[in-house]
Amino acid sequence: MNRDFKTEAMGVLVEGKTYSGSAFGVNDEGEAVFFNSRIVDRMELEEGDEVVAHCIPNYADKRDEIPWRCIRVEDD
Repeated sequence: MNRDFKTEAMGVLVEGKTYSGSAFGVNDEGEAVFFNSRIVDRMELEEGDEVVAHCIPNYADKRDEIPWRCIRVEDD
């Protein structure tokens, strides 16, 4: 199985966490980025964190509001 998934690395500022444990951030271009709760928990993301996120385009029905979804965050 091919595990090389084409992602776009970008600097992201985590702006807020939700009650369900997911988070939202903004990249250098001002575009919104979604982080699922699994990534938030594993990487211990908090509001105000600046991370390098590896993202893919968000699901088509959500892309107009939140263009990106993060699938991996680089460790420091």
